[in-house]
Amino acid sequence: MRFVPCFSRRELLAGSLAFAAAGSMPARVRADAAGKSVFMVLWRGETEVEEGFRAHFAEAGVSIDITVRSLDRDVTRLPSIIEEIQRVEPDLVYTWGTSVTLGIAGRDPELAEGPDDYPPMVLDRPVLFTMVSQPVRSRIVKSFGPTGRNVTGVSHIVPVETQVSAMLAYMPVDRIAVIFTPTETNSVLAVEQLAAFGDREGNRVDEFPVPLDSEGNPSRQALPELIDKAADGGPQFLYLGPDSFIGEHAKYITGLANDRRLPSFASTERMLASSDALYGLVAPYRKVGRFTAEKAEQVLCGEKAVSDIPVEVMPEFSYQIRADVAQSLNILPNLSLLDYAEIIGQ
Repeated sequence: MRFVPCFSRRELLAGSLAFAAAGSMPARVRADAAGKSVFMVLWRGETEVEEGFRAHFAEAGVSIDITVRSLDRDVTRLPSIIEEIQRVEPDLVYTWGTSVTLGIAGRDPELAEGPDDYPPMVLDRPVLFTMVSQPVRSRIVKSFGPTGRNVTGVSHIVPVETQVSAMLAYMPVDRIAVIFTPTETNSVLAVEQLAAFGDREGNRVDEFPVPLDSEGNPSRQALPELIDKAADGGPQFLYLGPDSFIGEHAKYITGLANDRRLPSFASTERMLASSDALYGLVAPYRKVGRFTAEKAEQVLCGEKAVSDIPVEVMPEFSYQIRADVAQSLNILPNLSLLDYAEIIGQ
């Protein structure tokens, strides 16, 4: 399989302009949305996604009331936050990430395996999720498109087939190593999808779950040995999937991998920017926030019922290559990639 860019540079520019134009807010919509309330439930505090979300409304001159609560990676905080949502009755509930969204929006009831399988906890108002890597495979929704219930949202991860195609565009790949947190639903789903794709296409995928400590948390101390095991298998790349723990320690992980001359492929912009990964096919976080805000705008102004607003993957991704890492590893990209790749780290 060969990775072929969907757009030329000219088409990308035109698409970006159209994307920006789509986000402009008519006066009637501004009036309808003004003064509405959004209750944000975040996984680990505010990110560039929320910056983009806020910027969308600020640039339109629309003042909305935003309440922010963060789980700080602790799902036991959810019950008290759900009680607060029921008490303050916001116009829109915004959820960040798979764990938060499962805890609030729940699985689609028709896909749940019994009444205790992540039942929806907020049913009487719109729920808008963002940064959910696998909304269909996590059974939050049946499919991309309108959900028919009080939930819509945005996914920031391209299909794994496209990510592997992006890897192959850089150099031949027949063996991939992946380290992941076994307690993170989105990460496990991504690894399952990567392994299934590898089986179909004849690419070997070596899986390395991060060991848990005595309290059930992923162990940073286990990472050096894990990277050594991964590198000893002879993969061409280390895949860094949508995983909060891996993202938090991406700088450390990629440093260890680069010492073993094992380049890394990052699945998110933050992971690529904060580490020494070689490259990635990523959605810019601020643009994810703006795209999410466009859906919030539709909800808050009453333009559409939330059940009719489609769940979508980001319409725009960037193929980014770290020039400094490529030079240090002496793994330079094909010249053809320069027609559409964004070179960073120069």
